[in-house]
Amino acid sequence: MNIPKIQNYKYQPVFQARKQTLKDADKVLRTSKNTFPFVSSSYIRSFYLSSRSQSKNYEQALRKANKILTDINATRTRAGYAECFASNAQDRRLVAPYISTINSSMNSKTGNCQEQARAMLAVLAANGYYNSKYASLVFDVSIINKTTHEIVYTEDVALSHALVLTNMNKEKDLNIVIDPWLNFVDSKEGAIGRYKSLVSAKDLKLAYNKAKRNFFSKYDFPPDERNYVVIGKLKLSEFESTQEELERLGEYIKLNFPKAIIK
Repeated sequence: MNIPKIQNYKYQPVFQARKQTLKDADKVLRTSKNTFPFVSSSYIRSFYLSSRSQSKNYEQALRKANKILTDINATRTRAGYAECFASNAQDRRLVAPYISTINSSMNSKTGNCQEQARAMLAVLAANGYYNSKYASLVFDVSIINKTTHEIVYTEDVALSHALVLTNMNKEKDLNIVIDPWLNFVDSKEGAIGRYKSLVSAKDLKLAYNKAKRNFFSKYDFPPDERNYVVIGKLKLSEFESTQEELERLGEYIKLNFPKAIIK
């Protein structure tokens, strides 16, 4: 994903929210960023290193990015262990890995989009916004038979970007996107528009090719690719969580990270 030239670990407003729901979400975003000021290795790689490859500080920045990534990978390993060894199904689904991620990320002060989105969901839960979900950006690929015009295969290909969907207890559906890594709040439609300008053509091509390989590999004698057309669109894929799980997560945050509570 191409990264806009914004600082991602210190909040800077990128728009003036008009709807009250967006204003409320914007306030939660700022609270989460202040409570969990994670530094991102992928931000350094995508923005700093790519735009300043001739800089005399390039090698230093690269070493820093690698060290941060090592810390983030260690966080994800610990979260995986927490999920495996949780004592019950609810802990395995959400609470244990989320708490492990947040605690480990706070110790190292590091986190990419996944860690920042998990912390964002936890802050929403701590403030009573239980109609919220962790989500990821995917490319919804469809393969259509040119003769019958029927969709013969669909696949959601992950684009390695995490965010949060919410209704801020005001919207009917989860129509508000909070993206702590890219540092914006927007409607679902508006966020999709933003992502269209940020996802690279290379990533989309890889997604197309992955779906095509998976489709044609189903056949012992693959059909002629010329008889099919491949189309795709960006969408947000939600991860399921119950209110009880979010309440438990929110209680943990309120107890251990009081800065996350909006007065």
